[in-house]
Amino acid sequence: MNSIIIKKRLDSDVIKLGTQVSFLLGKNVEIVIRELITPQPNEKKWNHLGDADLGGKTDHIHIRNFAHD
Repeated sequence: MNSIIIKKRLDSDVIKLGTQVSFLLGKNVEIVIRELITPQPNEKKWNHLGDADLGGKTDHIHIRNFAHD
């Protein structure tokens, strides 16, 4: 038994299978169409973490001075 998986976006109600299924011509086949759920990309691409634990090193000093040390 031969099987072929073709993944493509449906833009119309006609599906062209192409030459990759020519060996199945004249045979009984089953065609199953299934919607694939693809995850949506995040809208915001973060360049840094939102929070950092410095263990209290920045208490009572300006963070600008800490960056130069």
